[in-house]
Amino acid sequence: MALSGEGVPILLKEAFEYPGFPYTNGLMCRKGRRGARPGPAVRRIEAAGFVVLGTGNVSEACMWMESYNLVYGRSRNPHGLHLSPGGSSGGTAALVAALGAPVALTADIGGSTRIPALLNGLFGHKPTGGICPNLGTHLDEFHGAVCRICQMGMVCRHAEDLLPLLKIMAGPPDPKEDPLAYEYRPCPVWHGKDVDLGSLTVGCLSFRGGWPTSAMEVLISSIGKGQSLAVERAVEWLRAQGATIHPLYLEDLEVGQWFESWSTRVQGAGTARFREVLCQSKRTFGLAEILRYLMGLSPHTLPALGLAFLEDAVEMISPSMEKRLLQAQEVEQLLRQSFQRCQVLIMPTLPRHGLRHDEPLLRVFDSCFTSIWNAMEFPSTAVPLGLHAGAPVGVQIVSLPNNDELTISIAQKLHAACVARCETPGANER
Repeated sequence: MALSGEGVPILLKEAFEYPGFPYTNGLMCRKGRRGARPGPAVRRIEAAGFVVLGTGNVSEACMWMESYNLVYGRSRNPHGLHLSPGGSSGGTAALVAALGAPVALTADIGGSTRIPALLNGLFGHKPTGGICPNLGTHLDEFHGAVCRICQMGMVCRHAEDLLPLLKIMAGPPDPKEDPLAYEYRPCPVWHGKDVDLGSLTVGCLSFRGGWPTSAMEVLISSIGKGQSLAVERAVEWLRAQGATIHPLYLEDLEVGQWFESWSTRVQGAGTARFREVLCQSKRTFGLAEILRYLMGLSPHTLPALGLAFLEDAVEMISPSMEKRLLQAQEVEQLLRQSFQRCQVLIMPTLPRHGLRHDEPLLRVFDSCFTSIWNAMEFPSTAVPLGLHAGAPVGVQIVSLPNNDELTISIAQKLHAACVARCETPGANER
């Protein structure tokens, strides 16, 4: 289904401002707040004829892998109410998976589009850093130069809908409207060429196995059977179409440094401290907030508090910001070198699929599979590969900046061949 836009219903992440709609971003200090004026990307979508139906739930301040906060409560996955829909765009993705709308706009600073796409069995796209304007979110006053790391994107049930939406949304904001307009990239040139799979070289990322090469690797989950089968299914189809498959190992690409590289790039971009975002003020909280949480008096969720104090711990034990930025640059160079042999990389969106509620608390560093591409500003397309053990599985296709059209085109071919597919929740039970 290729979208014409005219009259097509669309959902927004609750973090996007829209006139009259709730605009809390899951923060108790913003409860009851309503939007006034939409940002440029949403205005462009409306000008193309889309009709905004409503907004979907988020994690508190959009910085967690689930969609749970004290304003709205917990969102659930239509593929199983015991399953998490992911975050921070999980409520929105769950609505699309449940056929509430064909498409939805999301935002992704570390996986917030692709993680819900995986867990709800949808297509999703995190664009090249800086090609879509982030203006019109609750972070307008706090985001600093992070506008190239955080990117608006979309989730949908049909791969062919990704590129038309991206073309509508892309392009810098008006400098009169956003003082950081200079931080964005110019709108890419859309080539409109059909990708030749026979001339494609695909890097297939997996763990080599054996002893971890760093302490951080111990904290990252091994790749589960469902996700391994999803990668294998996509790769074997591409091989059958003539693509050259080049195995690459996560250990060789310093996977243990990916989470730190993302954290460093976000902090180095001039963002506010996370607790300042939580409190919408420089007047924040200290360790006493943990006691308030245990007594049921805190306005914050456990993941939000955990991330705030994790930020403190990272600052205490990490080298200087200058050294950390240098290390992140070295990781980027290593990842870019892999593209000297491959046009695209295929890897699991997350190591595990079908996460249960609160399970991400035990798998915090698994998010490095998605967040590293935000830090490097590379485009990444999430592709659903059906179900395994009753829950969606999927991969992501990654390439160099401005190759959005390439990763989306491969997703479209996988979909057209029925290799990639969205499963309607409960369809097999009827």
